[in-house]
Amino acid sequence: MLLRGDRYRVVDFWFSYDHHGVFDDGLHIFLEPVAEEDDRLRHLAPDYFRQEPDA
Repeated sequence: MLLRGDRYRVVDFWFSYDHHGVFDDGLHIFLEPVAEEDDRLRHLAPDYFRQEPDA
């Protein structure tokens, strides 16, 4: 996930119905920073991201 120029990996997510808890209702996504050597997006060739989708 790219967030404000920094890269993160989703490590967990869950939906909460805890109306009175710390997290409240909603979808909660937990991220961890991606190390430079494990940055999959940075290692892809630029042509991987095409302007036109394959038919």
